[in-house]
Amino acid sequence: LIKRILTHDEDDLMPPPESKKELSDKQKETLRQWIAEGAEYEPHWAYTPLAKPAVPQVSGFKIQDSSPIDAFIRAALAEKNIQPSPEADAATLVRRVSLDLTGLPPSPQLLQRYIDQAKDSRLPPQAFESLVDELLRSPHFGERWAVWWLDAVRFADTVGFHGDQNQRIFPYRDYVINAFNANKRFDQFTLEQIAGDLLPNPTQEQLIATGFNRLNMMTREGGAQSKEYIAKYQADRVRTLGSAWLGSGMTCCECHDHKYDPLTQRDFYSLSAYFADVKQWGVYADYGYTPNPELKG
Repeated sequence: LIKRILTHDEDDLMPPPESKKELSDKQKETLRQWIAEGAEYEPHWAYTPLAKPAVPQVSGFKIQDSSPIDAFIRAALAEKNIQPSPEADAATLVRRVSLDLTGLPPSPQLLQRYIDQAKDSRLPPQAFESLVDELLRSPHFGERWAVWWLDAVRFADTVGFHGDQNQRIFPYRDYVINAFNANKRFDQFTLEQIAGDLLPNPTQEQLIATGFNRLNMMTREGGAQSKEYIAKYQADRVRTLGSAWLGSGMTCCECHDHKYDPLTQRDFYSLSAYFADVKQWGVYADYGYTPNPELKG
């Protein structure tokens, strides 16, 4: 840092001359003093271990009667001298929870059943737990919560590039919905999607799960070169694996090493080799000038 701000080499100087910004001598001295006093270099925040914060103690609030999350909310409200909103009445609570867990308003029958259990218009804790369990058993629970996963793995039932022809991939969507409704373990959910077809004697469900590998956009443009698009699809799988499973953007290192990330360009293409045996046409249609011998017909 000090070398870059003190250099007379315009190629290395920070801030760069073209930015029209300069550090004053006082600012440079502040940085020099900061380092001299023991400033520690920290790695990128995204790659440091998570530290669990201490639950704040809030006057008049009993943590054992609620969730630790409420303690953080109460502490933030107390800082601003704001009182919590009153507890919602039974009808409001039933509606909120139903929309949250199923994406649908409660049926009139369900709403009335829980209103009848209310005391002073409030829903007793045991009734609320029963309501949550009932909504978790609804097939609409999986439909609601599958949405975010389908977004993460860029699900679409059309091909996406150039045209918008249909892609018969709806069984994969149903697999994800059923996985949520069955509370499938995440490690199994992962294994089946990335490599279900490589399991010994894979089931029909596991083969469908592997449809994840075919969710990329495809082209059927007349001038498309099949091998170019096979490479595009392979890179797309790496990027999606990074964002959906690793929680890390890998787009930068597709083209170059990044000064902040521990992931290198070598890492990107090493990982892409994992998907190199996915035999997918480079183009959506079989054109005579881009034949693929392995997928003839």
